[in-house]
Amino acid sequence: GKAQGARRGASRARWAPRPFSFSQPMKKWRPMAPVLALLVAAALRPAAGLSLRSSEAAGGDHVCPVTLPTKQGDTGQEPYFKELHTALVEGNGVLEGAQNASSQEYYVKTFEDELKCLYAIMLSEKCGGLPSKHATRQEPWEKACLDPKADLLDAYDLMDAAEQKYFHLFKKEASERQIYATYLELAGYKELVCIYMKTVDDDCLAFKKPRFLPPGYWHKQGELTGKN
Repeated sequence: GKAQGARRGASRARWAPRPFSFSQPMKKWRPMAPVLALLVAAALRPAAGLSLRSSEAAGGDHVCPVTLPTKQGDTGQEPYFKELHTALVEGNGVLEGAQNASSQEYYVKTFEDELKCLYAIMLSEKCGGLPSKHATRQEPWEKACLDPKADLLDAYDLMDAAEQKYFHLFKKEASERQIYATYLELAGYKELVCIYMKTVDDDCLAFKKPRFLPPGYWHKQGELTGKN
């Protein structure tokens, strides 16, 4: 009786949900089961893009404090982001990007303007002044950032200590604004990590477009591993 009730009470306390906090240490994240993800996305689609993005300033739309281009005459910054964002959604070769028809894909698409604003802020800060790792990170970046089976830590672990320090300060400052806190709580920050690393690796935009491996490279890898 009493002992059994105490055990049940202890079990309920042990499994009580904890409130979300950006200060919590990161844990290995796994995508929701496909059926549940589809249900969540379907439930949110009618209103999320409108209500979540318009709540920040007296019913108005999100306004970015930095406009592109951040350098006069640099007409490549906006197309660069568009191509990078498209790759994160649609992938490259056999790598599909965000899982098709998932809530993650929906959030990354819906908050495209907010992600572009954060990218613009990174450029205005010269990406923290950190050097490119393109020579050693190009293939690992695509595996971690364009494969939906890879999670946040697969991407996060590709950053070195200096990059992680800059990114944490950047994310902390961004999350003080409700629109970004909402996005990060819904979608996590894998895509933001990936945008930051690719921007750094392209020398904080010394190139007109993101440097990706040719799609045929991943098709070949797919044939070798039986994924194609």
